Amino acid sequence: MCQKTPQTPQPDQCDCYECVEARRGGVRADRQEPDRQDACCQPPQENPDVLGMWREAFHEAYHDVQLDIFKSKIKARLSKSMEKTAELVLETMIAEIHENTRRTRFNKDLQSKLEKLIESAGDA
Repeated sequence: MCQKTPQTPQPDQCDCYECVEARRGGVRADRQEPDRQDACCQPPQENPDVLGMWREAFHEAYHDVQLDIFKSKIKARLSKSMEKTAELVLETMIAEIHENTRRTRFNKDLQSKLEKLIESAGDA
């Protein structure tokens, strides 16, 4: 992880591998993003925004509850038609798989017959 540490030569520089190589002009310098200058990372925050993190968690949980409510409502109202639709899609997909398998076998048989025909034509 890219961070400033007490061993960093200058307080405004990071001592991770990418930053050190970028300062030295090493092989990693070309991986730099254009909007950053001589560093691959942002300086760490001194005081994390605890209240902001709790707000984000609240909004995420609120969104999850909304999704759960919608899921239960959809299931209650549409489950029978969705079950029928799922069954139809499943039957269609299975039929398609069987058709593709049959077609593959036919193509392999045709290929082997053509190879035998070509071999026998070379012998004549």
